[in-house]
Amino acid sequence: MIHKDYYYLIAGLPDLIADDKKIAFSTVEFREMMRENLSNAHFELAMLYYLPYDHKNLLNFLFKKGADWDERGNFSNETIEIIGDRKSFELSEDVELPSYIHEFLTNHYGEESFKDYYTAELSLTSGYYEHLSKNSNRFVSANAEFNKKVSNVMTAFSGRKHEIKYENNLIGDDEVTNAIKRSRARDFGLSSEFPEIETLAQIYETENFVDREFKLDLFKWQFLDEATVFNYFSIEKILAYIQKLFIVERWYGLDKDKGRLMFNKILEELKSGFHLPDEYTITYGKKK
Repeated sequence: MIHKDYYYLIAGLPDLIADDKKIAFSTVEFREMMRENLSNAHFELAMLYYLPYDHKNLLNFLFKKGADWDERGNFSNETIEIIGDRKSFELSEDVELPSYIHEFLTNHYGEESFKDYYTAELSLTSGYYEHLSKNSNRFVSANAEFNKKVSNVMTAFSGRKHEIKYENNLIGDDEVTNAIKRSRARDFGLSSEFPEIETLAQIYETENFVDREFKLDLFKWQFLDEATVFNYFSIEKILAYIQKLFIVERWYGLDKDKGRLMFNKILEELKSGFHLPDEYTITYGKKK
């Protein structure tokens, strides 16, 4: 993929200010900003991180949950209605879908029909992580592998604590997943393969569920920082920003104080981390 820097987009990101009612700068608004400023290839990368909300809208339609439409999804309501019906899905030729969603629907409308929401969600999520793991962008694939490991480890910790079989609820089929299934050790024998597991164990031991989830999101935030430490105006910095903004939205809905804390983290990063390089100053005669 051709390397491209986005000096204007990143340096020009607005301050993120939250009031008592809503987030001033949302992921939906940022998507439109990216649509206007990113190359087609990079915009497609960015849209990968909005796909879980398409999962949500599709599953809501398929299983008639009656949940509100999530505008963060990439697909329109009309598209979801088309692919959410067996006949229209089989006849549709104009709808472009990621391969894993197409495979999911083919299975659902075939002999492997998913009987409940949770099983279908697990299948979509597994396909999603595999889809991202195969991406040629190193940040996208590494980020997907990291999030998959975190999800599986936390699922296993929970299953072990509550004495619930968790093996069939794990995502993917790799060395880490298989180790979690086999091992009864505290760290599942993964301290060398996945050294972050000790931090996850400490996070899971947090008794208050909200505090535990907050620490987990901070842990994921730290990964994004470390994975993009040498990326200044690249697409990777933007992809990390998208995920941070999703984290902020989540916490602003759950806990406004923690949401504001997340906003402040992004704001400080914008102020201290996005400095224009000398060549940009010389070329454009301006400096941030």
